[in-house]
Amino acid sequence: MRPSKVAFCLILCLALFSLAAALYGRGRLLNGTDQPVGRQPLRPANGQPNVIGAWSSPATLCASDQACLVAADAAVLSTGSVLLYYYPAPNYGTNSNALLLNLGTGLITDVTIPFARNIFCSGISIMPNGNVLVTGGILETSRLPDAGTVYTTIFQPSSSTWISGANMNYARWYPSTVELADGSMLELSGTDANGAIVPSAESYNYSTNAWTVLPASANMPSTTLHPTAYPRLAQLTSGSVLLAAPDATSYSFNPSTNTWTYLATNNYGNRFYGPDVLLPGLQTVLVAGGSNGEIPPGVATNTAEVLNLSASVPAWSYTGAMTYARMNENLVLLADGTVLAVGGGGGDGPFLHPVLTPELYNPQTGTWTVMAPQNVQRTYHSTAVLLPDGRVLSAGSNDRGSMQETYEIFSPPYIFKGARPKITSAPSTLSYGAGFTISTADAASITRMALIRPGATTHAYDNDQRYVDLTFTIGSGQITATAPASGNYAPPGYYMLVIVNSTGVPSLARFVTLG
Repeated sequence: MRPSKVAFCLILCLALFSLAAALYGRGRLLNGTDQPVGRQPLRPANGQPNVIGAWSSPATLCASDQACLVAADAAVLSTGSVLLYYYPAPNYGTNSNALLLNLGTGLITDVTIPFARNIFCSGISIMPNGNVLVTGGILETSRLPDAGTVYTTIFQPSSSTWISGANMNYARWYPSTVELADGSMLELSGTDANGAIVPSAESYNYSTNAWTVLPASANMPSTTLHPTAYPRLAQLTSGSVLLAAPDATSYSFNPSTNTWTYLATNNYGNRFYGPDVLLPGLQTVLVAGGSNGEIPPGVATNTAEVLNLSASVPAWSYTGAMTYARMNENLVLLADGTVLAVGGGGGDGPFLHPVLTPELYNPQTGTWTVMAPQNVQRTYHSTAVLLPDGRVLSAGSNDRGSMQETYEIFSPPYIFKGARPKITSAPSTLSYGAGFTISTADAASITRMALIRPGATTHAYDNDQRYVDLTFTIGSGQITATAPASGNYAPPGYYMLVIVNSTGVPSLARFVTLG
């Protein structure tokens, strides 16, 4: 007896569903990548994705109809997921909304904070043990719009759970966190429970769960204390910390003496809402864009400057200007050592004049190249992080539009330039200054090997972002390399190990711990 048309359709649909599920389960996607995240067809890039890259279509950041969020904060975890969090959703009261995006399966899990806490506009960093340190947030009971809290909130990737750490000594909203060479966490700035800027510094020891107030000599220089807060910091190879923006004056902080030293003044002036990044080589800092106005934001600039810290007298100098003026953009170090400026707006308000076209900065030439435009505006409260497969997740933005609860995936040009080199095996733990060996059948073609710090970003800053080149020698089917000499070059913790071949194509990254 022949099956009816209805039965035939049901059988066909089940077969197609099974095939799709099988393909999804293996992580094989229509766009030819190795990860299910961003599995939508890549947006055409004028037929030149190997020149200007390509974007996936936007995907909704929801674990259910009741658990969606704007990704104002993002952290790449060693477990293969990205932690995203935001302001408490209406049905969660004062419990901040948080999601886990699994990069291996594409699944989104609701990990909303289980206790009453609002971590909106907090500081964020990944500690040496891989846990995410979230500092401060907004005080819900205050009538002030920028009242901070003393809370320390910690996300544990191993169990996908939140715990409460020891309270800070000062309430902070819009604070900055950076890991020091010894693995302790330096906390600066932010506004207190009365909305006043906090000049005092303190440090956190994750192994003892204790905060220590630093001496008055460690207080931030008065000229750098701005209501926008979120000072842009970077751990330097000298062991000191650079304060590069938003103030026009740059200082270095010496943790050994708890003192600040003036370094240089940039050429443009104050760069409010402008990001910075420590470039490969660890001796040069790039700042790009920003606004000439603090509150409310003024007009954005397309200028960029670099500070050469290896010079006997460091000084800021202009580098190539971006094609588009922008503020609140994210600067993301890519797997090949270039820098992607993604998102941002032209100013006159945090969400106005969005810039959809990313630009790629080449540190070797000091020039920017326009990339393929993305689909959704990513202005204030947007994030962007490098994924272990070399692509970039771009999400968030309070544009008050229907697309704010989405993410997109950018595939840089190197994704389309040939087969990836593959790391067959690598140690999971590296020791400072020690040699180690990885196995790869592509050894003969490798021209670069590096450790990349997993991203942890909010409000267009990621103070711990760094690309650490390694010295290495090529053998038969293997590469022998030397780990960074000390925490000055790479503070202890998790890193993504990548190799890059002669055509500029990076491998999939392997997570390793350094210490």
